[in-house]
Amino acid sequence: MTGALPQLNFEQLPIPEVAKKINENMIVVIMLESPTAIDNVEEIAAVEGIDVILIGTNDLCMEMGIPGDYSNPKIKDAYYKVISACSKFNKTPGMGGVYDEVLMSEYIDMGMKFILSGSDLSFMMASAKQKSKNLRSFLK
Repeated sequence: MTGALPQLNFEQLPIPEVAKKINENMIVVIMLESPTAIDNVEEIAAVEGIDVILIGTNDLCMEMGIPGDYSNPKIKDAYYKVISACSKFNKTPGMGGVYDEVLMSEYIDMGMKFILSGSDLSFMMASAKQKSKNLRSFLK
């Protein structure tokens, strides 16, 4: 524990104040990745202190036996269940594992608000591939 943290703009604060500010601004995100978790989303959403309930879509697809089928009706049903439970218990619904922009848009229109749009590695790889492609275009 230190008094100067980036979350506090590196201001030197007394330790009790640091702990209080960090705790007040903490976001708790849980990820549902199994059909059992989806079936129990109402009970999960009722838990105090949870801010975001996020569907780990890639793992959920695997657990459902439909790997990579992110637009499957079973997945859409899971999204509806999570969005509904989040609405009922004042939580934020979230999604991860879906990176097709058309499908992302559909799920956002359904009510998803906390969006994982990729990973740091995928962003770096996409940028490196584009840079490589640009440089190779100079080698006619």
